Amino acid sequence: MTLAGFVGAAYLFLDSRAPAAPPAPAPSPVAYNSDGLSDTYDGFRLEALSLPTGRGPATVSLRITGPGGPVTDFQSIHTRPVHMYVLRDDLSGYQHLHPTVVDGVWTAPVTIPDGGAYRVYLEFVPHGRAAGPTGPEPTVLGVPFVIAGDTTMVPVPAPEAQDRSGPYTVRRLDGTADLASGTQTALQFQVLRDGRPATLEPYLGAYAHLSNFEVRTQGLKHLHPIPTSAGGEAPADGVLAFHAAFAERGDKRMFLQFQAGGAVHQVEFTVFTT
Repeated sequence: MTLAGFVGAAYLFLDSRAPAAPPAPAPSPVAYNSDGLSDTYDGFRLEALSLPTGRGPATVSLRITGPGGPVTDFQSIHTRPVHMYVLRDDLSGYQHLHPTVVDGVWTAPVTIPDGGAYRVYLEFVPHGRAAGPTGPEPTVLGVPFVIAGDTTMVPVPAPEAQDRSGPYTVRRLDGTADLASGTQTALQFQVLRDGRPATLEPYLGAYAHLSNFEVRTQGLKHLHPIPTSAGGEAPADGVLAFHAAFAERGDKRMFLQFQAGGAVHQVEFTVFTT
């Protein structure tokens, strides 16, 4: 079995040419969001204490350390201080977990269905971090693990305009259109039940959660829908819109989670950016 490597993406921003005697520029916003492809970022380090070693139920135990040692006190992001994600290197087996902390260690149960190379991601926002246009940017760290043995790899599916979960159909409003990298765009999905807009319910402080993974690198960006009203009501038309700006062209694998009818549902989409 060949193990896929994990490659961090680098982004280069060039300032425009300034006039000869420019006024003092305002400081640029700091982008804190990493992609989970490194175990260290922004002064924090992710230490793996326990990772799955075989198929079936297991436990993930991780410690976050900063300059002063273990860190457990973070801002609450969507009702939780820390979010955990697990993904196999063929972009299958996605899991969104909610770890608990005891004695400085973040722990969550996980079930691994098959062998292969996996990565576990931890997302958190330190206290004191300034909020951007969509809230404070999280730090995302990650560590890999391997389940040995025969493995059935799953090809990344081709783009489809819709997916289903139980009685719900989720359709991408622009079908399977390619998106342009390097530009801000609104990626829209509509949740339907029996052909009519579904009644969406809050899930972890939002009406949906969209985990976007670069297929080539497995870099993660976690997105939440744009509010549709000042009061935070659910969208009456069942449409979830996400601000998306993709730095690189290529395939993206997206996992959309929402709650309706008292249950959490998950659908999956492949999106290509040119």
